[in-house]
Amino acid sequence: MKKTEKMKVERLRKKEVKRILKEIENYGISVEKGSIDRVRMDDLNLLLFNGEPAFIEYGNRIYFTVYGVMMFKPEKWKVVVDEGAMPYIINGADVMKPGIVWADKGIKEGDFVYITVMGKKSPIAVGIALCDGEEMVRTGKGKAIKNIHHLKDKIWNSFFGQS
Repeated sequence: MKKTEKMKVERLRKKEVKRILKEIENYGISVEKGSIDRVRMDDLNLLLFNGEPAFIEYGNRIYFTVYGVMMFKPEKWKVVVDEGAMPYIINGADVMKPGIVWADKGIKEGDFVYITVMGKKSPIAVGIALCDGEEMVRTGKGKAIKNIHHLKDKIWNSFFGQS
């Protein structure tokens, strides 16, 4: 761990780890057993899987972090935005429909999604869908995704950058 050594880290019991890993299976990802530590943050909890910032506990659900998407490479729940949307998203803005160029048609309102930039594979943010995937690309106005974690935010900088 890097800067999180100053943060309060709580090792989860096996029963809770099992519950979290079962929830991750809903994303089509089978995760081998491992340790999970919880780092309490303002409006969410960061979950360290074997010391890596892999998951977020937000609103009583488990989501991948940006790094977790890089680690586990889920095949669904992807949304692609144009390059013009990237600086806004990296600064914490929610994802607006006009910036979306492609979205997984299986996305339903309330689902976890991860955002990439057209022509790139690495995610820049993760969030919660505010509408179905088809609506994200079909309609041109309004918010499509609530941004809950992105590159250069507190979580990312705690492990990979400057705070």
